[in-house]
Amino acid sequence: MLSGQLTEQTTGLLGGTVEHHTFFSPALGIDKSYNIYLPPGYYQDRRRYPVLYLFRGHEKEWFDPYQDHSRGGTAIQHLADELILSGAVSPMIIVGVGLTSADGSIYGLGVNFVNPRLARGVEGIGSGLFETYLTRDVIGHIDATWRTRSQARYRGADGFSLGGFTAVMMGIKYPELFSSVGSYDGSYMFHNLHDPRRQTGRPDDRLWMRRDGMFAPAFRPTGKRRYDAAYMNLYNPLSLLEKMPSETRARLEKNRFYLRSASSDGHQGNRDRNVHLVTLFQLYGIRNHASSLILSSDAHHTWKFADLHMRETLRKHAEAFGFREKPIKRKRVLPNVAIKTVRDGNGVCQTPSMSYKVYGATHLRVEVCTLHGDYVTTLKDEVHHPGRHQAEWDGLNAHGHLMGSGVYFARITSPNGTIQQKWVFLR
Repeated sequence: MLSGQLTEQTTGLLGGTVEHHTFFSPALGIDKSYNIYLPPGYYQDRRRYPVLYLFRGHEKEWFDPYQDHSRGGTAIQHLADELILSGAVSPMIIVGVGLTSADGSIYGLGVNFVNPRLARGVEGIGSGLFETYLTRDVIGHIDATWRTRSQARYRGADGFSLGGFTAVMMGIKYPELFSSVGSYDGSYMFHNLHDPRRQTGRPDDRLWMRRDGMFAPAFRPTGKRRYDAAYMNLYNPLSLLEKMPSETRARLEKNRFYLRSASSDGHQGNRDRNVHLVTLFQLYGIRNHASSLILSSDAHHTWKFADLHMRETLRKHAEAFGFREKPIKRKRVLPNVAIKTVRDGNGVCQTPSMSYKVYGATHLRVEVCTLHGDYVTTLKDEVHHPGRHQAEWDGLNAHGHLMGSGVYFARITSPNGTIQQKWVFLR
């Protein structure tokens, strides 16, 4: 049974749509919901699309432009529209999967609960068989209901925080289901649940071996006070790798991982857990295909930086699905025009600006583009007379959405060619 409603239609005739749907999960024995992004043209053509599954907690989180105060009105559907319409990534379906109770108090994590009775009466949990729900019900339902390319090579997973743990865990445990796996600041388990920063020699991972009941339905057996470390390690990516047969690991090495983290640890990020994971991944021949582990020097555990991760990683998933972006050739010298000064934005009161000099009257188009060359917005498109000119950028793209912090290009195009200059935008 499927029910749904259109929750958002992106501005413009070419935009994708976000819909909210509910279906019955045989594994959980209850109805569960998901959000789905359908790319531009989905309802006009009959082609099939790759699928990217996004994990966090509630299915709406990746799609909520104001999930936390840092996000500033931009969410995954806006990033997908921007990159697809600019030709930077291939069209794809994006699914936000529900992995919590309705009130958000109990996390499904992608595991089969050892003690689901502890969640009895909490809406949205059912049997607690969330591993079976993901691998059988969700993927099966999406492939049967929407026009997907159902082979594993066209299926990816990504997540933020505990959703990053779920994406990586599923990617390790089920290499036959996902070929492309990303994560921003994943809350991973330490190897054998032993925190290497401590010297106890026993399972002492304080994030996971908790004294409260946060993960109790998933990991605390009936009649026990402590979580079952042996059962938890059945879902620990590093423990799974350690015990994995060589032939399975050889298949896993062909899949792509894109792992990014915050620059801080503790309350502001999971840097140490990410360094630990990637270091041990390398020992087992698993490569991190991201350009760097640390997303940026100021990256924290917020949605602003999760979106910045996704701005790059959507490209990586598209590449794994077989998409190849065509390089754009540009001239480095432009007659009659010279860039004089560039001022970066500082995220407080200073916006990016550029001063340039024109030596002969000519028509110029001044644009902002991403580090990869994708169009963001136009600042000026007019005839320029000789003299000094100024262009400032308020951080908005052509659709009026605030862009994420990062490195961009100011691009000047005339009938004689194009020149460009890097600048930094922080918010």
